Amino acid sequence: MSEKTKWFYTEFKNDTRAVVLLAHGLNLRPDRMDQLAIFFTSNKCDVLRISLGADPDKWVDRFHDDYDAALEHAEVLQRPLYFVGFSLGALIGIRFLLKHSDHQFKKLVLFAPATHTHFYTAIPAMLGHLAPSIGLPSMNLLNYRERKSTTLNEYKKMHELQNDIKYALKNNSINIPTLLITSPNDELVESSKLIKFAQSNPHWQCLEVSNHGSQLPRKYNHLMIDSEALGPEQWEILLKRLISHLSF
Repeated sequence: MSEKTKWFYTEFKNDTRAVVLLAHGLNLRPDRMDQLAIFFTSNKCDVLRISLGADPDKWVDRFHDDYDAALEHAEVLQRPLYFVGFSLGALIGIRFLLKHSDHQFKKLVLFAPATHTHFYTAIPAMLGHLAPSIGLPSMNLLNYRERKSTTLNEYKKMHELQNDIKYALKNNSINIPTLLITSPNDELVESSKLIKFAQSNPHWQCLEVSNHGSQLPRKYNHLMIDSEALGPEQWEILLKRLISHLSF
């Protein structure tokens, strides 16, 4: 377990409803997911907020280790295990459940999963085969990004993960109650393809969000994981959908 991975425990010790495994996006500070973690603890959930780290060769193993820790905790409490992932974290989570048919996730929440990205994201992925250590300046805002640049190797790994599940996504439904959260103007993922995929799954629901109400100095539509990024009105709408979806 990474040193930046963190447990959040609900104050309602005798009435815990679920355990949540919470995963962040590419080159995102893990603690930017903490507002979501606190929301879940206030709704009687224990949360393991993971940290994938900067080494893409360790992403899958770290996720697996954190899944094991969250599942063990859920089994001790005899409570369901939920997965909430953003972007890269959602991609890794989807890959995990497609590769492990015995997984114990009961419900999913996917914020702009990086399963379907715009064509131009393939360019740094291809360059990653030639110069993996070279970094590209992060598109993300200063207060959100973990590092000022993202290596080509990270983009290469993201595309390898996408290719690893491409056949499975085409030929299998993810038959778990899932809430998909997208923005129509997302700079990284193709929201139209995500919505089309979601509509082919009878257990999926979609929520489109907008950051028009955000007061951040620069709008980044892919960023949708806290009230600062979305603005208070859209954030409250999102939280109400989470409550409804997860039956809090």
